[in-house]
Amino acid sequence: MCAENPDQHDKNAPVPKQPLRGWRWMGLRRREGRWLRVAPSRWGWALLVMGGLLLGTAGFAEYSMQPDFCRSCHIMEPYYQAWHTSTHKDVACVMCHFEPGLENTIKGKWQASSQAAKYITKTYGSKPHAEVRDSSCMRDGCHEKRLLEGRVDWPIQTQRGTTITIKFDHTPHLTELRRGKQLRCVSCHSQIVQGQHLVVTLDTCFLCHFKGLEHGRDDQTLGGCQSCHDAPASEIKLATGVFNHKDYIDRGVTCENCHVDAVSGDGAVPKQLCWTCHNKPTQIARYGETSFMHKIHITDNKVECSSCHVQIVHHLTAGLAASGGLMAGPDPHVGGEKSTCAQCHDLTHNGPANIYSGTGGRGVPDMPSPMFNAQVDCVACHKQREFTQEIAEITGQTYIAAQASCDYCHESHYTGVLDEWRDTIADHLTLAQQQQLLASGVLAAAVIPPDEQLKLQRLLDDADHNIRLVALGHGVHNVTYATALLNVSIENYNKILDKLKSVPRIDATVSETQP
Repeated sequence: MCAENPDQHDKNAPVPKQPLRGWRWMGLRRREGRWLRVAPSRWGWALLVMGGLLLGTAGFAEYSMQPDFCRSCHIMEPYYQAWHTSTHKDVACVMCHFEPGLENTIKGKWQASSQAAKYITKTYGSKPHAEVRDSSCMRDGCHEKRLLEGRVDWPIQTQRGTTITIKFDHTPHLTELRRGKQLRCVSCHSQIVQGQHLVVTLDTCFLCHFKGLEHGRDDQTLGGCQSCHDAPASEIKLATGVFNHKDYIDRGVTCENCHVDAVSGDGAVPKQLCWTCHNKPTQIARYGETSFMHKIHITDNKVECSSCHVQIVHHLTAGLAASGGLMAGPDPHVGGEKSTCAQCHDLTHNGPANIYSGTGGRGVPDMPSPMFNAQVDCVACHKQREFTQEIAEITGQTYIAAQASCDYCHESHYTGVLDEWRDTIADHLTLAQQQQLLASGVLAAAVIPPDEQLKLQRLLDDADHNIRLVALGHGVHNVTYATALLNVSIENYNKILDKLKSVPRIDATVSETQP
């Protein structure tokens, strides 16, 4: 018997189907005779698990880049609310806090993951710090054309409820050194200030434009007043007529001639504030090196200027209000509680300030000078030096009012008016003082009941007070008010004289009883 040929033996046997090309790598296998002909292999199950993990990770990564995820940490809620009510509420957080590019996105996610780990392990700080780079602000679709726009108008609401327009140009602030410092977008646009997100902090503007400059009579401002804003365009209605800033500016009258004390604060950096963030002496060893400190805190890292610098305030009467000065309130005086001068010289200019503001008299309603209402400060008139430089070096300098000050603002319209005002006050004051001597002498010698004596004494006191106020406060500061005060004094003296015209006097009574 010959051997059986194996090929012939299996000739009619079914040939098993080979798996399709690539199925093995896809993790699939055939199952003959089963309802489900194709099933995952072990490799396939591994791929499914890995795919699920990748999809879940990708989904979580996408969700974690949404603003709603940021507020999952309770310490982020104030920041979220500030963003939610800001002009950037339609811009995702990562658009600003991650720099453009895949590499920077991965870097940002890694940093965010570390913050999440700190939050879970409760090793986080209560004041999270975030950086926003210029490349994020000026990415495509955002503010990439900001540097090409030139000057833009920025409306600002003032303390008095009016609106002024600031003229601002981003280009020099971001492309050139400002006071030797390289600024960034967030140097001016704060990331969160008083519940607001990415808004301009005026304190930063004031700090740069006013710090280290002289303010007062010889006021200095970086760039000048009109480099930032124009004078009010609308007319101001005063008791004596209409005031228009343009008329004076066109004649070359400077802003600080009237608004001398518009800046308050020096913007200093107390060294003890450094310990708020740093706790090692080596970290503040270079405290006095301003260039290095600004590079580390401003150029390289975002630290709010107000975190270190004392606030500088800027408005029409900032300095005077801060020191309890002329424009500070109903009882103005130069040198308030915060003034060094006030430690020895108490209310030294209270009289002139009261006359100028039209307050402090008796029997006359408040009657501010038109220049006071226009917020013209003392130095607008007191411009002439009283002493030579040699004397002033020893005694100090006093600035007195002169006709030239009137002419500087009003040209020939007020020629000779200062001498005219002085003569008017002198004449009225002389007449009032004559009546004062007569009335006070008659009242002192009159024999009248106590209640009547009290009434007349009050009239005398009010009249005497007005005379002192005009004489010592120099009525020329407000001629209309000073004249009204003196008229009331004269009326009071005449009332006393009329009342006592037929009343017996002490000297007459004594002479009648003498033997």
